[in-house]
Amino acid sequence: MHPMKHASGLLAGVFALSVLLPSFTQAQETAFKDVPSGSAVAEAAEYLRSVGVLSGYADGTFRPNQKVNRAEAIKIIIAPLLKKEALDQLTATPFTDIKAGDWYLPYVEAARQNSIVDGPPAKAAFNGTKPVTKMEFIKMILLAYQIDPTAYSEIALPLATDVTDPTAWYYPYLRYAITASMTMITGEGTFAPGRELTRGDTALILYRFLMYRNGKRTQALLSEAESEILIVLGSLKESNPEQAEYASARALLAARGANAGAPNQPLVQGALKITEAFRSIVRAYRAGINQQFDESIRLCGDAWNLATRGKELSPSLANLSDQVQTLAKNLADSARAAKTGATTP
Repeated sequence: MHPMKHASGLLAGVFALSVLLPSFTQAQETAFKDVPSGSAVAEAAEYLRSVGVLSGYADGTFRPNQKVNRAEAIKIIIAPLLKKEALDQLTATPFTDIKAGDWYLPYVEAARQNSIVDGPPAKAAFNGTKPVTKMEFIKMILLAYQIDPTAYSEIALPLATDVTDPTAWYYPYLRYAITASMTMITGEGTFAPGRELTRGDTALILYRFLMYRNGKRTQALLSEAESEILIVLGSLKESNPEQAEYASARALLAARGANAGAPNQPLVQGALKITEAFRSIVRAYRAGINQQFDESIRLCGDAWNLATRGKELSPSLANLSDQVQTLAKNLADSARAAKTGATTP
């Protein structure tokens, strides 16, 4: 198969919803002197402070770079969900490393009783002083809000160089977190699931989740899908199908999340179809590399039809749809030519 042609410059903000949806937040002056005003962390920290989830220190700082341990993380999650009277009744726990009177005992015990964390006999110790990792924190949030970890289970694809195993314990939670815009890839194209979190990290993750639950992350998810499609195109242009596959899977999850949050928005519905079309393009490219020419041609046909549907749902996507179809045609023509060459004596 020849490398994809015309694989750059296809997107120019076509997924932008700014003309349809108002900005979900207004710029706020941060109450914390060590967090830059207008930054993403400032927005998250100020919101969480305003609703009583996170507070700063007596000196007016937030200390965004300070590590968060497991005890602090569980309080951040549990405190807003239970009344003080209910917490006051929790005075004992079977965890072997938590003593009566420890400040975090009621939060941990509430989490254990609600299956947010595993307790004895599965886990004898809570290890409250250990730094919380990214996927531990995300898992606890989703379980605390009774999110079904099997959501989107039909998608079980490698997502990055450090997330290649869909059977990993954290995969279902990461998959949902992408659909809720709780996390995105780093500049290195990874998710770093085992990274220890700071206060700034926890504020961003929890804030994005709460905004998503309020239907206020649709634009962010569409923007993320668009960014991932650009990575797809760049990767195919560089003949890097592995990175293209990772990015197409992430784009699909972001678009699915946007659609779940705004299912009646024609532009969102159309964007989902376009994203699905790009996923088919990537699969067609891989099939061609593997000399599965008939499969490549079939997948190009799927991409063509999905792009047509995207344009029907949202005529504003017509230009992108047409260019997806150009890509599909070029790939299919290459597959047919390669198939003919392979069968010619």
